[in-house]
Amino acid sequence: MTADERYRSVGNRQRATPESIDSNLRRNTPQHLVSRSRPRLEYHLYRPKSQAATHRVLVSIHGVSRNAEEHIELFRELADDYGVMLVAPVFSAKGYRDYQRLGRKGLGPRADLALIRLLNEIASYTGTDTGRVDLFGFSGGAQFVHRFAFVHGPRVRCIALGAAGCYTMPDPSLSYPYGTADAEGLDTARLNVIAAARLQTLVMVGELDDREDDEELNRTRIVRETQGRHRIERARAWTDAMNAVADRAGFPASVRMLLLPGVGHSFERSVRHGGLGNHLFRHCYEDQRAKGRPLGAALKGAAPDGKDARQADYRQSM
Repeated sequence: MTADERYRSVGNRQRATPESIDSNLRRNTPQHLVSRSRPRLEYHLYRPKSQAATHRVLVSIHGVSRNAEEHIELFRELADDYGVMLVAPVFSAKGYRDYQRLGRKGLGPRADLALIRLLNEIASYTGTDTGRVDLFGFSGGAQFVHRFAFVHGPRVRCIALGAAGCYTMPDPSLSYPYGTADAEGLDTARLNVIAAARLQTLVMVGELDDREDDEELNRTRIVRETQGRHRIERARAWTDAMNAVADRAGFPASVRMLLLPGVGHSFERSVRHGGLGNHLFRHCYEDQRAKGRPLGAALKGAAPDGKDARQADYRQSM
């Protein structure tokens, strides 16, 4: 079924009346939907059993496997525990082939603007404030997320990056997407490194994700020379560079890096065995814990070897 066919069979029914919208988007049940705006954007949405009073929204961005549905399935229990709505867009390979770099001119539509339109649409039919959201991405999705933060910092509360293959470095001597000298190919966009450096940011990489021969890894000379040979080196280089921006600007460093134990470049294993989900939700929603919201099962079952996540033997990269 094409996106337009899915829209006609699902989307038109949603916008018939507020009552039909609400019945289609029942809580505690993952939904597969299509945006009303063009170009069409498929997405998965999960409304928790009860949403926290803060109405927080976590947008989870897939990598090149485009496993958006898996993101919902692996995060839904945590979303219930924290009262967080999940949104996982699907940037199709045909329609959004350059989504990791936000969609440069001539390489498909702007993925960042498509997400903003989608968030505005979701706000209109759920009543949830999507003006500022929390963002997570894995692999190619992590590339999208940090670049989205560079361009749309005011739309973001905090971000978490999982094992990006390469980064846009806060380097004014390099052109986009390698650096921030310009926003080449992104019409009307402005890269605001200072705003992005102020965001609370967690960078996670599997401690075994150090293969230099990974076919999905960007192995161009400029990336290897400015960021490192593999995902761990590149994550550390970007973390250090962003914190150096904060230091020069006179505000505290807000980017930290974690190595997830016993896992390589796998989203599923990173969540099930490396504790990624727990680290992500505690990073974004620790303030809800401080306000007395019970964590329930949120700290259980996602650490390696069945340990409680609070006791997980992860290592923080320095």
